[in-house]
Amino acid sequence: MTLPEPLARLRPILCLLGLGLLASCGPAVNEDGIARRTVRDINSVFDDTARAELALSPETATRLGLEEDALRQTFNDVLDDRSQARFERTRLLRIELLNRLSSTPDIPQDSQLARHLEIAREQYEALTELEAYGFGRYGLGVARPYAVDQLSGAWVDVPDLLISSQPLRSHKDAEDYLDRLAALPDAIADEKRRLLSDADSGILPPRRVLEALERQLRTFVSQPVQTHPLIQTFGNVVGGLDPSKGRPANEYRQAAARLMLDEVIPAYLDFADTVHRLQLGAPVTAGLSALPDGEDYYLDLLAFYTRSDIDPDFLHEEGLQAVAQIEAEIDAQFEALGFSGGTVAQRLAYLAELPEETPALTAETRPVLLKRLRALVAKANDALPEIVKDAPQASLVVTRMPAFEEATFAGASYVAATADGSSPGLFQINLGDDETWPAFTLPTLVYHEGVPGHHLESTITAQQTRNPLLRQMIWDASYGEGWATYAEDLADSAGLYGDDPLGRIGYLQSILFRAARLVVDTGLHARGWSYDRAVDYLVETTGQPRRAMEEEVLRYMVWPGQAASYFTGRRRILDIRTRAEAILGERFDEAAFNAVILAGGPRPLHLVEADVEAWYGELLSD
Repeated sequence: MTLPEPLARLRPILCLLGLGLLASCGPAVNEDGIARRTVRDINSVFDDTARAELALSPETATRLGLEEDALRQTFNDVLDDRSQARFERTRLLRIELLNRLSSTPDIPQDSQLARHLEIAREQYEALTELEAYGFGRYGLGVARPYAVDQLSGAWVDVPDLLISSQPLRSHKDAEDYLDRLAALPDAIADEKRRLLSDADSGILPPRRVLEALERQLRTFVSQPVQTHPLIQTFGNVVGGLDPSKGRPANEYRQAAARLMLDEVIPAYLDFADTVHRLQLGAPVTAGLSALPDGEDYYLDLLAFYTRSDIDPDFLHEEGLQAVAQIEAEIDAQFEALGFSGGTVAQRLAYLAELPEETPALTAETRPVLLKRLRALVAKANDALPEIVKDAPQASLVVTRMPAFEEATFAGASYVAATADGSSPGLFQINLGDDETWPAFTLPTLVYHEGVPGHHLESTITAQQTRNPLLRQMIWDASYGEGWATYAEDLADSAGLYGDDPLGRIGYLQSILFRAARLVVDTGLHARGWSYDRAVDYLVETTGQPRRAMEEEVLRYMVWPGQAASYFTGRRRILDIRTRAEAILGERFDEAAFNAVILAGGPRPLHLVEADVEAWYGELLSD
């Protein structure tokens, strides 16, 4: 708590009036025996680092739901700088930040403060290594090789920000929205210049990626302006503002529509034309081997998303072995149901094509599907106390994905609640006309994205308010995706598939898919697999539709290493659990073990392992 100025001046005097400075003002060290001055100095480094990152990315500050007054800076009216100059400034800044993080005073290694330092240092060491290549895009927990691609970039990230995260509670917020919309063409132009500059250096996305990007750009601007999500959503909200305190709603709508017609749409079309021209000289190779130092770069990306000193050949073989094991389990499950004949993939594909399993998405069936998902969330919440000790139950809104995102992203996604509480956790599912959702796959989808998966993990992380803001900004894919995939196993062990044998097949298919991803990601980037070979392998292994698997392979092409984090993270957690079960025997408590995994928040899995060892070490010492 900050004292009023008069009391702040009196504080030293009040302390001296007591029995002694230490007795009255509190100890000179914290609970870990660290000098409080040292604690303040290190926390100042954390705060400065977080502020530096937020200055680099005002969009991140908005997505986190931070308040401008709290940060003492405005950010809701500006976009991230996406220029090449900003890339260079960021690279140098992060080297400086790493030096500050590495030059802090020595403190006890078993303290919480040392834990925060270790996590931050590891993150910045990885980022500075990747940024040294001179290309790509990097943030806390995110690394991508290309300036823009068919899944990410200003062309889609800014509209998502404006629709999903931009505050619209006041006239100032409405003006900020218009300012950001007006800045979108410049952001696109910056990424276009980076793409062209990288191309001159031999760094260009594969031709199929550029073709997909061009399609997305043209689709985005093909919608009528008045019903475009960027206009419609904004127009609906500003209608609720008091017109006596700012512009009338119609004036806001007209201003947004003019920006779209005069500036935004032309910028998209110009970018689409540039992307089209680049396709002729783009590589047909699907993997990173076409890039300078592509082999080393992939190793660093794998280390970033999984663990250091990782061997892609080992991961590839591990994935193949896991695929064979899971296929055998699915085959046994099918046989138990009297479903014989054909390969596992063929039977999975046949099951998904049954009309009763996959009804067409219509105005009548979409609400039914959403209702089923909400019922599955409620079912998981009922079982949660047995899965994670003292688990919180926070609101999770199940909703259809925004229309413009349905044209870009397949599947479903989780969006964490904002820090200011203005938006709850969202489970968004793509219900576009071309999507298919077999009923037997829905339970596992909920358990991964919702409870006990991403939503539970995110809720517990948000409750750790004593963690520095920097810790809350650092995402660890191996931990987060590893937990969400492990959560699918927890749903199985908790009996959530007990009355749903087809749902359990959906769970096994999901784990099979994670293992197949490991094979394909390493196949593309370490073994020279072609796009067609990768697609064929996924279809012939998982039984999922070819169109969906084509999109998956395009994703791995522009996000190397990330797909490996799901299976490797899950495997590491299961290995840690197996060891804990062996050591504790009958004293092993699954719900308590899972609480230990989540209590430390996003962190490298070697630190999760250390936390579990400390947990069972304490139990054994009782």
